[in-house]
Amino acid sequence: MDVREDNYYLIGPYFPDTSKLDFKSVVVTGECPVGKTILLMRDMGYEIHLGYWLLESSRPLVILFNPDSHLPNLNQVKAKLWNDHQISSLRADVLTDKVLAFGEIIRIFFTTLRNFSNDDQDLIAHFHEWMSASCLPQLHDDKIKIATVFTAHATVFGRYLAPNEYDYYNKLSTYDLDEKAAHYNIEAQTGIEKAAAQHANVLTTVSAQCAKECELFLGRYPDSILPNGLNFKQKFPHESFSQHQKYRSMIDEFVKGLFFPSYHFNTEKTLYFFTSGRYEYRNKGFDITLKAIEQFKEKLQEMDSDITVILFIVSPRPHYSVKANAMEARSRYQHMQKLCRKISSKLGPRIYASVTHDGGSTLPDINKLLDDELLQDWKKTVAGFKQKQLPAVATHHLIHEDEITDFCRAAGFDNSKNSAVKVVYHNDFIERATSLLGIDYAEFISGCHLGIFPDLYQPWGYAPMESVVLGTPTIISNHSGFGQFIQDNVPDYEDKDIYMLDRKFQSDEAAVYQLSEMLYDFTINFVNNQFIPRSSVKDTAIENLCWSEIQPRYEENYNMAMMRSQPATGLY
Repeated sequence: MDVREDNYYLIGPYFPDTSKLDFKSVVVTGECPVGKTILLMRDMGYEIHLGYWLLESSRPLVILFNPDSHLPNLNQVKAKLWNDHQISSLRADVLTDKVLAFGEIIRIFFTTLRNFSNDDQDLIAHFHEWMSASCLPQLHDDKIKIATVFTAHATVFGRYLAPNEYDYYNKLSTYDLDEKAAHYNIEAQTGIEKAAAQHANVLTTVSAQCAKECELFLGRYPDSILPNGLNFKQKFPHESFSQHQKYRSMIDEFVKGLFFPSYHFNTEKTLYFFTSGRYEYRNKGFDITLKAIEQFKEKLQEMDSDITVILFIVSPRPHYSVKANAMEARSRYQHMQKLCRKISSKLGPRIYASVTHDGGSTLPDINKLLDDELLQDWKKTVAGFKQKQLPAVATHHLIHEDEITDFCRAAGFDNSKNSAVKVVYHNDFIERATSLLGIDYAEFISGCHLGIFPDLYQPWGYAPMESVVLGTPTIISNHSGFGQFIQDNVPDYEDKDIYMLDRKFQSDEAAVYQLSEMLYDFTINFVNNQFIPRSSVKDTAIENLCWSEIQPRYEENYNMAMMRSQPATGLY
């Protein structure tokens, strides 16, 4: 299938605040079926945007719908879902109502687009996750001539049961799903997901683990297992090390700006650990990470070492703004650097002139070489640079405190000077244009020493995969799809700075202890050998996760969807 920009569109919701930096609109004309559909729906009162999404490596065409504009009659939508598919949405929350509104707008869009298209024009709609697919069952019932693919990147039941039900993985087939859906108030979500999976022409998922969940929870085994991929080129060890040195120095600048107004430590003897992902405290293993870090801190302080470890936790959370002291500390540090460069540029020639003119063998009094204005600037800058309060754990003003901030407070992670382990909870995406670090997420990963991903529930695992591919030593969980992939396809992974945490066959407490030992061993290795390990997985198995290798399998599934949607034609 030749994907050109005039026949491939990404579809999603329009949120003005998040679209400012990444979206560039274009003028819609009525020269093609998509343009005609958009113009007609605008006349009907719907807010629809067409344009390019500004990615680093591509500019895909996107169609964005504002789910808050010209809302459909949600009661009618909910009634039809119940009458036709027994999907109960009476207790739906605000988010689920938005999902249903978005789905109804998408249904109208596809129905209208089909009417404007020629009969011989193939249309394929690929839905990802339940939040995109509430209209899929209705499109099937209405016999709209469109091939459909549904991908379950996880299951709703999995996300809720894994962190809340003891021994989840061994009890998959024992749950009363109706009772659990009612208990967790996820009847609408699970109903939409199951109906979408059963009515799609093709069902796919990302791992064997999630395929089993699809069979048990959604009543259908996937037609294909397609792992998530990355658009990457694996780096040689020397390239990875060079990138690490470059971006570590930029993380150093952020750390100095945040911590040095309060106190000083040696960044050359500082290790940067990180964990990241959507905020699912237990599923992402944030609980295990923090408990292990607490044990690790005690071991590190018993060493009486001058090593400092900073744990970055990167997880976007609802927040008001960046904390003023974080912004001000960075600004003060940058001002201090600027002034030091200014003093240095003036002192050099003056020292040289003083020595050559006087012919003396001792250094002159530096203070006498500074003019009064520069000396006053220095005194003011030093006075303004120092601050008494400790660096905050969270970088942003959270709308609500959460389990991470609660744990840090209870465990005494207050970023004090005498603590060998410090925590920086970055509550937003790391992007070059908006982040306090001034780098993007991939660069941040490259600058860190170790990635920590002790997932409890993770059908695949983009974050650990990115960490490994970018050359950063990584701890992964054997409960994640990516962890299972590594175990099955990279037999010598332990020799490539990939460490496997056992979350399948031991308790949480044992996993915490094992992780703390991994962190301690990693640090001791750094102290004793004074070198920076970098992962170097030059392996065919990993290279198969590149999108260029995975795309043909997507095309196979699209052809299968076309064949099933139009079996009588015999064209596919």
